[in-house]
Amino acid sequence: MDSNEERTQTHVVVKSPGPRSEVLTERVQRGPRESRVSAGMLAIIGVLAVTAIAAIFYIVINRNTNEAANRNANLEASQTNNRQPTTIIQQPAPQAPVIIQQPAQQAPVIIQQPAQPHDRESTSANDDAAMQDIATKKLTEDPNMTGVVTTVIDARVVLSGTVSTAATKAKAEQILKAVRGVKSVDNQIVVTG
Repeated sequence: MDSNEERTQTHVVVKSPGPRSEVLTERVQRGPRESRVSAGMLAIIGVLAVTAIAAIFYIVINRNTNEAANRNANLEASQTNNRQPTTIIQQPAPQAPVIIQQPAQQAPVIIQQPAQPHDRESTSANDDAAMQDIATKKLTEDPNMTGVVTTVIDARVVLSGTVSTAATKAKAEQILKAVRGVKSVDNQIVVTG
């Protein structure tokens, strides 16, 4: 049967004093059928529509609330950062102490014969030059003493220049005290390291 067809059956019984007669008529009508929606179906559709609107309304309100909370938290954080700037202090890494040990050496004992009075005056400049040469050679043997300068006047040595450690400074003085003929050493070396 087609959805647009409507069948109507009519059964008519006529009672008369005579024979009984029955008439059966059937009628088929074609055309658009009226859609019949029940009240229950309308109620279900209405409930679904109200539920969908309530869900959308809840989502929009919840999103606005979350955005407002995030905005307030960001404002608080920026105000806190503006009031109290963060200060980072970096401490240098602790270094192990440097221990310098100097070898225990005894200064050599130099016994000098006094020069004869007639030789003392004429050879003083020669002696100073010889001591200067010996001192320079001994100092150039050590690569740590390239910045040391010696000056010899009247058998007195003056050390000047720069070295990297105090041990090198002391070593230079010891080397020059061991040179034959040196009366004293004035150590004016500067330690740079």
